Amino acid sequence: MMGKNVSIVAVSLFFLVFSGSAASNILLNGTNHYLSSGDSYGLYQGYILTLKSVSNEGSVWLELRAYDTIVKSDIVHQKEFFTYNKTNRTILSIKVDNIYSGSKDQKLVSLFPIYQYMDPDLPSPEITEITPSETLINENYSANPQKGLCRSQ
Repeated sequence: MMGKNVSIVAVSLFFLVFSGSAASNILLNGTNHYLSSGDSYGLYQGYILTLKSVSNEGSVWLELRAYDTIVKSDIVHQKEFFTYNKTNRTILSIKVDNIYSGSKDQKLVSLFPIYQYMDPDLPSPEITEITPSETLINENYSANPQKGLCRSQ
């Protein structure tokens, strides 16, 4: 009976350790973003995703660069994923969620969800946590999350 309890504890610790480390490697956790034809989206660790073009048949051409080097370029259909793996590790996973038609030359693409994981070969990014604080609106008023709009003294 003691061996069974030890096995359960060992398995539980295994999942705790690996789920915790995986969570700490997530840079973007299911966020969304919209791109128009020709636009780029700056990601963490120097990666840049560019929407090169959009076809009338429901596919997009995405290009991923790292420090001015193309690391992946692919045609992805609506509701499919653009995934970049490096040394058996997923660095970026993006779903082409929807394609909206505008003018003849402009289309809008919804990317959701976007997951970016830490690239261990690159320096860790500086992630600034934004906390609610008093924000200066103009020289006479400030906004405080607890007090609302206040006249400065």
